[in-house]
Amino acid sequence: MEIIDVTPKTEADWERIYFEAFPEYEQRPVPELVATSDQQSGTRMQVVTDEDRVIGVLYLCEIGVDKAFVLYFAMDAKIQSKGYGSRALAILKERYPKGLILEAEKTGHQAENEEQRVKRYAFYKRNGFEDKQLLSENSGGIFHLLATTEDVTATEYLQAMQTLSIDAVIRRG
Repeated sequence: MEIIDVTPKTEADWERIYFEAFPEYEQRPVPELVATSDQQSGTRMQVVTDEDRVIGVLYLCEIGVDKAFVLYFAMDAKIQSKGYGSRALAILKERYPKGLILEAEKTGHQAENEEQRVKRYAFYKRNGFEDKQLLSENSGGIFHLLATTEDVTATEYLQAMQTLSIDAVIRRG
């Protein structure tokens, strides 16, 4: 398994998985994502591959050298629950040993996709992410902030969001 930058050959698979995995209100226009990754140093639009087959997508913003904020992470629905997502996160944790931070949709509000939200939150917890007890409001949603280490701060998260041109407000969870 590898995590590599998107190429013209993998772009269509990236878009397909992205549009299938994320609700419309969370999606940013793909041309905007491409432009940001081209223009902002440390912003990466990537695919997860297994034997040259695209099985997942990733969009992140590096925070210094050893930390990153993961804006989008999703595995192809056809291969979910087979350990690929956990393996991809292990690779990312190795690449960014001082910490990863990401968002998981807020649970406990009987949302239309509440079961999916609970599963996603539990998946990240099983893979070494801890709830920072902070909620972020952005892109029309409310999200738990989860991180792999205490070294990743809310300030760094907000800086990454600013780099990505996303307005976010943080409050205690």
